[in-house]
Amino acid sequence: MAAFLFRVGAQAAQAWHPVAWLPPFENWHSATLPYGVLLASQIAILAMQLFVLAGMLAGGHRPRRSIGTVLLVLGAAYFAFMLFRLVGGLTVLQHLPWFQALLPTVFHLVLAAFLLVLADFHLRFHARAGGA
Repeated sequence: MAAFLFRVGAQAAQAWHPVAWLPPFENWHSATLPYGVLLASQIAILAMQLFVLAGMLAGGHRPRRSIGTVLLVLGAAYFAFMLFRLVGGLTVLQHLPWFQALLPTVFHLVLAAFLLVLADFHLRFHARAGGA
């Protein structure tokens, strides 16, 4: 979550008050969505992450195998697709604009990793609890 929060903050800084020590705004933004829509969705993702983590810390989330399985499938597919985007953008697909967006792709990998960690929580702790 901290890595994604940094990404959102760094991109906003470069949009409104650029600093020399960060990559320019264009490197953070692939222009797939208008920036206002992107920022709103990023804030929603951060809020969801905070809600989930706070619930886990408070003991309010009961591990469930079904949720873990769904998160594992979605997270693995998301990670694999973004890894393909990253490798393609660095090699044979670098001429296509969507594949040139390296920073956004790296942070999509971070979001996919968040899903995979949540999947691990549900699957591992469900198994420890002896759940069905």
